[in-house]
Amino acid sequence: MTKKYQQDRKIYSGGQKMRFIVLLLSMGSVVLFGYALAGMGGYLLGRGRLDYIVTGLLGGFAAAAAALLLWKKYLDMIFMEDTRGKGRDDG
Repeated sequence: MTKKYQQDRKIYSGGQKMRFIVLLLSMGSVVLFGYALAGMGGYLLGRGRLDYIVTGLLGGFAAAAAALLLWKKYLDMIFMEDTRGKGRDDG
């Protein structure tokens, strides 16, 4: 195996884990926002739950923000490796 192939494979496996964590955080935010909607929908039936609303909104926004920050970090990692690879190929 060539050195470049080994390096690209290492980046892919690290990025794959990061993308999986972003996927879980994104799905978690959808579930938590669903809790907030369930709490608000309960008011239509006369049994609203304020704790569901607060937990769902705070958790949903926290999970979404974490997913976006981690995705930005992943894109920066890919961009840095891409520019480093181009510089190595040119010289």
